Amino acid sequence: MKKFIFALLIGLCFSLNAFAQTLTAKANRTNVPQGETFLLTLDYDGANTSETPDFSVLDKDFTIYSISNSFQSRYVNGNVSQLRQWQVALMPKTSGTIAIPPISLGNLKSNSLTIQVSDAATTSPEAQQAGSNQPRFAIRGTADNKNPYIQQQINYTITLYDTGGLQGEAPQFLDNGQNDWIIRSLREPEVNAKVINGRSVREIKFFYALFPQKSGLLKTPEVRFNGYYLTNSRIGSDPFEDMFGGNLLGAGIGLSDMFATRNPVSLAVKPLEIQVRPAPQENHGNWWLPATRVTLYSEWEPKHPSFKVGEAVNRTVYLKAVGVVENQLPEIKFNKVNGVKQYPEKAITQNGIENNEIVAVKKVSNVYIPNSAGKKILPAIEVKWFNVKTNQMETAVLPEVNINVAPADFASAAPENSALQNETLSQRGQTIEEIGQDLAEAAEQSVPNIPNNLKLYVYVSAAFIIGLIVSYFLFHSKKSEEHELISNYKKRVLAAAKNKDFRALRDSLIAWVADRYKDDNIKNIKDVLKYTRNKDFERQLEILTSLLYSDNQSEWNEKAFVEIFEKVNKQKVNLKSASASPLPDLYK
Repeated sequence: MKKFIFALLIGLCFSLNAFAQTLTAKANRTNVPQGETFLLTLDYDGANTSETPDFSVLDKDFTIYSISNSFQSRYVNGNVSQLRQWQVALMPKTSGTIAIPPISLGNLKSNSLTIQVSDAATTSPEAQQAGSNQPRFAIRGTADNKNPYIQQQINYTITLYDTGGLQGEAPQFLDNGQNDWIIRSLREPEVNAKVINGRSVREIKFFYALFPQKSGLLKTPEVRFNGYYLTNSRIGSDPFEDMFGGNLLGAGIGLSDMFATRNPVSLAVKPLEIQVRPAPQENHGNWWLPATRVTLYSEWEPKHPSFKVGEAVNRTVYLKAVGVVENQLPEIKFNKVNGVKQYPEKAITQNGIENNEIVAVKKVSNVYIPNSAGKKILPAIEVKWFNVKTNQMETAVLPEVNINVAPADFASAAPENSALQNETLSQRGQTIEEIGQDLAEAAEQSVPNIPNNLKLYVYVSAAFIIGLIVSYFLFHSKKSEEHELISNYKKRVLAAAKNKDFRALRDSLIAWVADRYKDDNIKNIKDVLKYTRNKDFERQLEILTSLLYSDNQSEWNEKAFVEIFEKVNKQKVNLKSASASPLPDLYK
C-alpha cells in the first residue's frame, strides 16, 4: 500500500511539471551603444499554445528590426508540452537608462529588464575608452556660427566616427514642416583615418550650408544616418557569438548570405541651438541681402555697340552674391530712359560653390531700341546689401552709361520685289507697244485711197484712238499688278503670324506698308506705326517687338493679331494725312 501511494505521488509531480508554464525575458547585453542593435530573447515553457506575445509595448522606446521564433514539443507521461523561443532584434530610440516592460503571452507576463544606452551623438571616439560596451559608431554636428543674422550662411559639418566597417548613404535631414532652414550641400564628403585610444577610427565628414529663415532661438534640423556593418557568417554556426554572446543569425537582423550578415545601424545628430539675429535697422526695411561679397557687371552684344534709331542693342546684366542662395537675390531694375524703349527678359538664377561658400548669380538680358537721336544716359543700377563680415550696409553699383544715338539710315532702297515688278511691267509694256504697232499698221491698211489732204486727219484720229487703247491697258495692268503685290504681302504677313516667325512677320509688315503707302523709306516698326494709326494695332506691334528679343511667347495671340490686321488692311489709304501724322504713343 505504501509503495502504491509513493508511486502515485511521483506521478502527480511529473504531471504538475508537465503543465507548469513560465515566460522568461533576457537580453544578450545590458549596455548598448545608441544606434546599434541588441537581442531580446523570450522563452516559453508550458502547455501547447498557438498564441503569440504582444510586442507592441516595445514600440515606445525601441525600433523592432526583426522577430524570429522556434519551438520544440515534449511528451511526458502522455502529456504534450512546448518549449518556444522568440528572438527580437531591437534598437533603442533614445540614450540613458531604458526599461523593457513585461511582455504578455495569454495570461502570462515576462519579467522586466533594464538596459543602459550610451549616447553616440555626443560621445566621439576621442572621448571613449576601449571596452566592449563603448560605441563603435558615433555622430555629431558642429556649426561655425551660432549667432548669425537671418538668412546668413552657416557652415554646418556632420562627422561620423566608424570603428567597425560602417556603410550607408549620406545623412538625411528630416523635414519638420516648419520651413525654418534652407539647406545646401557644399562639397564631397571627406574621409580621414586616425588611431584613437589604440583603435583605428575612420572619420567621415559631410559639409553643408544652412540658412535660417526666422529670427530668434532655432535648433538645427534633425539629422539621421541609416547604415549597416557586415560580420562574417558561417552556416550552422553563431556569426555574432564574439560580439553579442548569443545566436543572432536566426533573429533576422539583416540579410545573411554565405559570406556575411548585414547589421543595421541608425544614428541621430543632436540638434544645436542657434540664436538668429533679425535684420538690423540700417536696412530700413529694404530687400535683405546678407552676404560676404556682392558685385554687378554687364556684357554688351555686340561688345562695342553703336546706337542708331530703330536698331536693337542687347545688354546682359549679372548680379553675383557670395553667401546667399538664388531666391535671396533682389530684382534687377532698369530705370526708364527718355527716347529709348527697353525690353528686359525674364531673369535666370543659379547657384555655385566658391571657397566653401554658396554663390548665387542672377542674369537679366535687356534690349534697348532708341527712337530718337542724340545723347542719352542709361542710369546706374544699384543693389543695397549687408556685409556680414563688417556688419555694415553697402551698395553694389553698375555705373551709368553715356551713349550717342545716331539718326536712322534713310538711304533709299527699292521695294523687296522691285526687280520682279520692273521685269513684269517692262514685259507688259513691250506687249502693249506691239499691240499699238499692230493697230497702227491695221489702221493704215484700212485707210482707203483718199486725197492726201484728208489723210492727215485720218492719221491723227487713228493715233488718238490708239493712245486711248494703250492708256486703258496700261492703267488696268498697273492696277492688277498692284493688287497682286498687295495681296502677296498680306499673305506673307498672315503666314508669318500663323507660324510665329516674328522676324519674318516684322519684315512682311514693313514691305506691306512700304508698298501700300508708296514709301520706300519704311525701315522698321516705328515707320509702320506712322501710317497705321490704330491703338489696338500699336499694342500688337509692341508685343511683336518684345517677342523679337525674348523666347517667351505667352503674350502672342495669333487670332487677335489677325483680326486687328484685317481691320487695318481695310482702312482707306490717305497718303497726305499719313505723312503728316505724329508718332504714336509707343514712341513718344
